[in-house]
Amino acid sequence: MSFCQTPRFLPGLLTFLWVLLTELPVQAQSRQPVGKALPAMLDSAGIPGLSIALIENGTVTWSTGLGIKNTITQEPVAATTIFRAASLGKPLFAYAVLKLCEERTIALDSALVRYVPQTYLEDYFLKSPLADERIRLITARMVLNHTSGLPNWRAEGKPLTTLFAPGTRYSYSGEGFYLLQTVVEYLVKEPIEAFMQRTVLKPLGMKNTSYVYHPADSSRYTRSYDQTGNWVPDEPEPANVAHTLRTTADDYARFLVATLLKPGPTPKLMLGSQVQTDICQPGRVFWGLGIAIQHTGQGDLFCQWAKSPAASGYVIGSADQKTALVYFVNVANRGLQIAERLVKLSLNYDDPLFACFGVRPYNAGP
Repeated sequence: MSFCQTPRFLPGLLTFLWVLLTELPVQAQSRQPVGKALPAMLDSAGIPGLSIALIENGTVTWSTGLGIKNTITQEPVAATTIFRAASLGKPLFAYAVLKLCEERTIALDSALVRYVPQTYLEDYFLKSPLADERIRLITARMVLNHTSGLPNWRAEGKPLTTLFAPGTRYSYSGEGFYLLQTVVEYLVKEPIEAFMQRTVLKPLGMKNTSYVYHPADSSRYTRSYDQTGNWVPDEPEPANVAHTLRTTADDYARFLVATLLKPGPTPKLMLGSQVQTDICQPGRVFWGLGIAIQHTGQGDLFCQWAKSPAASGYVIGSADQKTALVYFVNVANRGLQIAERLVKLSLNYDDPLFACFGVRPYNAGP
């Protein structure tokens, strides 16, 4: 098998529609402009601030900030206000890894342990001696499609071990992404933040995006709040591609335009449907390389949610129609409460993910 070979997959993709400033030919039942609906949605869901962007025909046609970034000072959110993006850092990193694959720096189906000394892995990832030989079987492909067998996050104070034989089934894992990050840092001989800035973020003009918090730029960040509305202070923490991304919706839309919405071997790998998940109905949600794929009666959608103790958000789109929506909010969980309504308004699509996750939608009325 070649470095970047993947099972052949030729998806039919959903026509992704949106009404905002102009009326497009749509199948949507609602013609209500989403821009006008958003203030009431944020108020009903108790969301202080939001960053949102729309892509149509492969172009960012609208991006803005709405609401407030500080509930005490009432300072408004701007289009350049930076939000926590949590797991939406995973697709960015997956894209970078697949570019390394194209360069033959790493192979998708080779065991990751072959690229690094065991002592390096124990010092920088495991933080203890290797306690599970099955970790030696994990490949980059298994990490990117969440079949590594590793837990989402390890139990504090205990050696990291697998939950099942790597490659045998799906189980969402942030630890898997951190393992791959550790290997990539060894191969490229630089910290992951520097690598991502050099290879993805700066080339794509993502000036407001980083995997690390910069205290000197604190005025550019929104404050973040937990699900009860309590402020969660920003603190410097090591870069982790699985959960420390900070960005704007406009920056993230730039990434989508330059990658998933363009033809090429790397987007095709990312969007190829490879592993059936245990999310929702059987055969409904699969995982490509770094991002989820929803199979629907109308076609396929790529999607990824952001969920952390202090933020949430969602990206969903159609590669075929070169259209997508991405947004972030500065409070935990509540951002997912408006996702179902936003997707319904824009796509006339009843997204099953949120009901499957047990997310209670806000009381939006008819």
